[in-house]
Amino acid sequence: FGSSHLASSAVLQSCANRAQTMSTSITVRPDGVGVITLDNAPVNSLSQKLVSSFKQEFPKLVNDSNVKAIVVTGKGPLFCGGAEISEFGMLAAAGKDAFKDTSPVQALSDMIDMIDASPKTTVAALNGQALGGGAEVGLACHYRFSSPKAAVAFPEVNLGLLPGGQGTQRLPRVAPLPTAMTMILQGKTLPAKDAMKNGIIDAIAKGDSVVDEAAAFALSKPPNPISKRQVPHANRFMAAGGALEQGLLMASNMAPGMIAPEAIINCLKAACSKMSFKEGLKVEASEFTRLVFSVQSAALRHLFFAERAAGKVPGVNAKPAPIKKVGILGAGLMGGGIAMCFAQKGVPVILKDAKQEWLDGGMKKITSLWGSQAKKGRMTKEKYEQLVSLIKPTLNYEDFADCDLVIEAVPEIMDLKKQVFLDMEKHMRPDALICTNTSGLNIDDISAVLKDPTRVMGCHFFSPANVMQLLENIRTTHSSEQTLSTGMAMGKLINKKTVMVGNCDGFVGNRMVAPYGAEAKQLWEEGATIEQIEKAATTFGMAMGPMSLGDLVGQELFWKQRKAAGDMMKQTKTYYGPYEITDWLCDQGRFGLKTPDPKIKADGRGLFIHKGRSKEVDPEVVAKMEEVRKTKGMTPRSITDEEIIERLFFSLINEGFKILEEGFVAKSSDVDIVYIFGYGFPPAKGGPMFYAENYVGFPKILERLKVYNAQAKERYTKNKHYLPVDYFEPSKLLEACAAKQASKAKAPPGSTLIDLVLKEARGKGSGPGPFSKL
Repeated sequence: FGSSHLASSAVLQSCANRAQTMSTSITVRPDGVGVITLDNAPVNSLSQKLVSSFKQEFPKLVNDSNVKAIVVTGKGPLFCGGAEISEFGMLAAAGKDAFKDTSPVQALSDMIDMIDASPKTTVAALNGQALGGGAEVGLACHYRFSSPKAAVAFPEVNLGLLPGGQGTQRLPRVAPLPTAMTMILQGKTLPAKDAMKNGIIDAIAKGDSVVDEAAAFALSKPPNPISKRQVPHANRFMAAGGALEQGLLMASNMAPGMIAPEAIINCLKAACSKMSFKEGLKVEASEFTRLVFSVQSAALRHLFFAERAAGKVPGVNAKPAPIKKVGILGAGLMGGGIAMCFAQKGVPVILKDAKQEWLDGGMKKITSLWGSQAKKGRMTKEKYEQLVSLIKPTLNYEDFADCDLVIEAVPEIMDLKKQVFLDMEKHMRPDALICTNTSGLNIDDISAVLKDPTRVMGCHFFSPANVMQLLENIRTTHSSEQTLSTGMAMGKLINKKTVMVGNCDGFVGNRMVAPYGAEAKQLWEEGATIEQIEKAATTFGMAMGPMSLGDLVGQELFWKQRKAAGDMMKQTKTYYGPYEITDWLCDQGRFGLKTPDPKIKADGRGLFIHKGRSKEVDPEVVAKMEEVRKTKGMTPRSITDEEIIERLFFSLINEGFKILEEGFVAKSSDVDIVYIFGYGFPPAKGGPMFYAENYVGFPKILERLKVYNAQAKERYTKNKHYLPVDYFEPSKLLEACAAKQASKAKAPPGSTLIDLVLKEARGKGSGPGPFSKL
């Protein structure tokens, strides 16, 4: 996106210096058609250098008297993947004031104006996907000629942005308004055939060479710039009739709290109003500038890069072993879900359990899930049969003999896991990986029974595994580099958002959610209602409140672990008190969604009474809480929503800092990925660590933690009914980050202040985790 038009060109110049190979090229065919090719591997993104090169090369074709028409195409399998997203960080670093007199994307807009104003017919030969800015380059051309395999999309909304290269003004001039709204508000992709039906593409190539056919097409047509076309009457009529407001409402319901949809609607309103094309572009430029400098867009761009960075694990560079066949031990809900993940990628699976009825039950669940998709027309009968055939149920360990890796998903009982590890070792190849799906047991202890613990790593899937996107891969003390590399490749194979973490209590996700859940219970005891706590969390943006999460996961999970330990007052990094209500519920068999109560016609009963999709707080639970308060001498008080949010999320964030400080996760963005894809944290806030740095600020979090830590200490030192907690004790890393931020220090583009401070701390290599010295 850069050129001399940018006020921040000096800031962006470093991008250009690193991008000398990014360019365009021109040729003139024997038939007199000039071809300009976008060439910026891997996706022909519209980098500063490419845009500058295009603006130098395109006029040569316009001014060449031998050129009769022009074709714009992309090198390789894609036409253009859109903006060079890394350059947005450079724009943000320049600051909003740098663009008082110009648009952040003025250079791209100038390029599009140049194509649009060509006196020679210009055709976009869409040789592959045209995404975002790539689609806008296509719309800048007078016509669009497409490969049958091409597609068009405007995914900018997924980064908290809108099409800033005139897309909001051009698309409504060629496509029906409902299509334009769906594409821009939801980022929907249109295959070539559908794009042609909706007027976005003019023709689809019949042969193998889209450039040859586009050239012939260009010679047969006069120039017809979209900027000169009127918005169709039907679109104006629908806009006047409230279609845009309805679209905004739908988008807001799909992505609550997002600001980009409203900005998009403002642009579409301008397009469908009496404004001229140029006046509409001014609205687009203003709205785009507002969005690109918003913290929401920064959060979503952060996540875009965080996803890609998660796969790059420090110290893991070995070539992964091939994964041609896998074994799953345990055919329950988790094991069956994991088996489905591999089968859906064409990988044969051996599914083992200890009893035939357990095996039959697991296969029945799998076949019913796929069968339901087939009945609804989402899967062909042939596909269903193929998937089922890839899973071989067995009672015999011998069937694991030729598996490349086996994942055990048996109950969370240490002795049981050690025994099945020994049983697997007897019947598996010595080079095959043995993985455990434990959600919190010490994997070093499990793997210690094996002759070769280097072949072991943890694979913490989230339930249901065939639906949830997150996978925490756990690096043990002895895991070999190839074991870890293979585990990361496995996650990529089955399309999981995979993060490598260290072998600490609860890993990253469950360790951080423990104080969050504990504070929800404590806030309730102190006077907040369940409904207030739930609403505060969902208004913040969480997919569900902490109390609903407890009923979903099962209230009995840690109750059983405390019972097995013989200590009902036990606390670990994965569970804290207060326990009175949980224990009372579990003693009655009320675990949540999984425990129906026929007496009251409830589909599930825990803190809530669940009936179908609706739920209400159980009155008996409310009465029991009154009893608990009296027993513990707790006088309920009024609690603000602000206090609820601070105590829920600041305690969670503080634990995230401690995990980073101890070296049990490589970088702060990995923590954000865990919470976005595993725990329903709102993407617009970028994850808990991004939220701490960019929404709240470290000094405020530190200040409030000290207040709540003092309150907690007073509570458990003066009242024997309360257990001690340390999750408000500020992390040393947080203290260092707060001092850095207070000094007005800023991280360079593409980095975070947390990681900057963390790098300095890790140079000393004092933490117990595997990343503390990397």
